[in-house]
Amino acid sequence: MPFPYELPPFCLERWQSERETTAKILLSESGVEPLTLSELKGIGAEIDFDSVDLGYGWTRGDPRLRKRIAEYYGDINEDNVLITNGTAEANLLVVAGLIKPGDIVIVDMPNYKQVYGLLQARSAEVYEAWRSPKNGWHLPVDELIDQMRKMKPRAIFLTNPNNPTGAVERDSLKALAEEAEKVHSLIIVDEVYRGLEITGETPPSILELARKYNIIAVSTGGLSKVYGLPGLRIGWIASNVEGIIERAWAVKDYTSISPSRLSEAVAIAVFEPSVRRRLEERARGIVKANLEVFKQVLEDHRGVLEPWWPEAGAFLLARVPWTKDTWELAQSIYAEEGILVNPGECFDLPGTIRIGIGHASQEYSRMAYTKLMEALRNIGIGKKA
Repeated sequence: MPFPYELPPFCLERWQSERETTAKILLSESGVEPLTLSELKGIGAEIDFDSVDLGYGWTRGDPRLRKRIAEYYGDINEDNVLITNGTAEANLLVVAGLIKPGDIVIVDMPNYKQVYGLLQARSAEVYEAWRSPKNGWHLPVDELIDQMRKMKPRAIFLTNPNNPTGAVERDSLKALAEEAEKVHSLIIVDEVYRGLEITGETPPSILELARKYNIIAVSTGGLSKVYGLPGLRIGWIASNVEGIIERAWAVKDYTSISPSRLSEAVAIAVFEPSVRRRLEERARGIVKANLEVFKQVLEDHRGVLEPWWPEAGAFLLARVPWTKDTWELAQSIYAEEGILVNPGECFDLPGTIRIGIGHASQEYSRMAYTKLMEALRNIGIGKKA
């Protein structure tokens, strides 16, 4: 069995699952607002459901979808892509298929802690490489390279763009790829937010760097965050080495077997290049507009929050200057006002909260941010009194 050991509690997912359906104001989401099928067709997606066979699909994923994803990465072919049920399954298959008990791995922190929990359950020897706000939450490259030289890890797990900080790695990945070639480490990057860069162009995928530096690399991704289609549950694993896909596929035989044929029909239309680019532009437009709204609201509520402005993603991380117990704070905001944000404790960052900035309506966003600031100010005044 891939996971004979106990999985640790998944703080963030359980926190959201128990509250998101009853929240009055939802600021916990990390992707842009989902589209309806009608809106998707309005963007230019050509979807023909009438011809979809509702039987089992290809266990590796529809060849047409795999071909489009391969083209998205450049110089790989469709056999180097495996379609999964969301990026969550992609990450699980990668850990279960590539990491053995006792393997040394390095994990980028802070992070969405799915991979971290899976590695613990796999009994890997996990080392953390912590980002710091002092350098804009970017990877500690020198520390990482030093760890790689000393430990010669089986794999390095990164998230780029990073969740929850919104930092984007560019030149640092080249340095890590150079070192990975020397110590023969895999580089595995969750790139689910790739395409939602707010500042600057989209950096090269780890698979593009893999060709230059002769390393084995893996990218996981999906349609949930940038493309506003989480309900499809379409994700993928892509690698420059077909054997990586074979190992992940062997685990998939035990999990979901095959993706939904209906979801794949939509995904094929979405990953038509012109449609994909329009959806990326939509996502960037939503987030840029909401950041401006957030800054305006913050001007009227100075001292309540100290945000770190993200380079990418549909969320921002903020320090609460008057408390370290942001778990209790988030509980209070939800209980008293019905506002759901994510406590930093779920990222091992007490004293912070992660706030979603992916709503399509700026009017709604202004209302939501204002009510959040008012709730924070009221609780903060009570704590100081």
